[in-house]
Amino acid sequence: MILMIKTNVYAFESCHCQFCKVCIRQYCLSQLNTASVPIRCPNGDCNSRLSLNELHLLLSDTQYQLYNKLLLDHEVTNDPHRLFCPHVDCGQILSIIDERQHHKEYPMTCTKCGTTFCLKCRSQWHPHEHCSDLLTPYEMEADSNIKRCPRCRFPLEWIAGCAQIMCVNCKHIFCWYCLKSLDNDFFLLHFESGPCRNRLGHSRASLFLHRLTIAGIFIGLILLLLITIPFLILTTPCLLCCRYKQIKNRLKNLTKLGQRFQQQQYTPTAHPSPSSSLNQLNDSTLVDMEQETRTMIINSLLNINQSRPELSSV
Repeated sequence: MILMIKTNVYAFESCHCQFCKVCIRQYCLSQLNTASVPIRCPNGDCNSRLSLNELHLLLSDTQYQLYNKLLLDHEVTNDPHRLFCPHVDCGQILSIIDERQHHKEYPMTCTKCGTTFCLKCRSQWHPHEHCSDLLTPYEMEADSNIKRCPRCRFPLEWIAGCAQIMCVNCKHIFCWYCLKSLDNDFFLLHFESGPCRNRLGHSRASLFLHRLTIAGIFIGLILLLLITIPFLILTTPCLLCCRYKQIKNRLKNLTKLGQRFQQQQYTPTAHPSPSSSLNQLNDSTLVDMEQETRTMIINSLLNINQSRPELSSV
């Protein structure tokens, strides 16, 4: 269930990330249109998966049913113990008892429609031929708009446009016409020769711009490394020396504190001397002593005056 924080803000239960209600709905629709399931939190630092209750509130009933279907297809396709019957009108989920038979030339019969097919190529069972010598009806026609991913055998539909295809299930990149892998072909050199020459679906100008962009990225990374590596080589010794001095000073301070603590524990207590006792007198005591001294001096002067003989008048 989604916790409503404000009128137009949603906070998800799983990760507590907050998003605009309109924006998160558009994000879910875009993920649904590209069959990117399961739908996860759009926050780049969060990999939380949106729950079915949350998606049910964000999507309509038709969209929610489509999401459940795509999610089931994704889970079955990525499960080594399950697969769909390759017959067009069946779609029964079958279980593979022995995992070692997966992706091997082994016959399997559907429990619903009775179709016997090959576990490796998903085509009709061919006991006297190998999968490499047999192409499925869709793959026999280079211009067919329905083919299977050469890696995960996920069915894909292509109407028109770029011939560089990315499988929505396993993210494998390949050529639509010959099904050759393009995962490491950053400059799309595959479409410069062979039967797929000039069949990319883009103009030469856009292809040149793409290659120029990729080359610029590689050159930028190389220049960044050339600048960063010497800087790290020069600054690393200085940083290590500064760190070493800091650690050394801390150890010295800790050693001094330890020595002082030991001296205070094992040094015997000395008897106070008279001078130290005088130093410990407070200010009030000193003031009292000064007043007493003045009083004694005044009294002595008065006594002297009283002891003088009086002179008689003649």
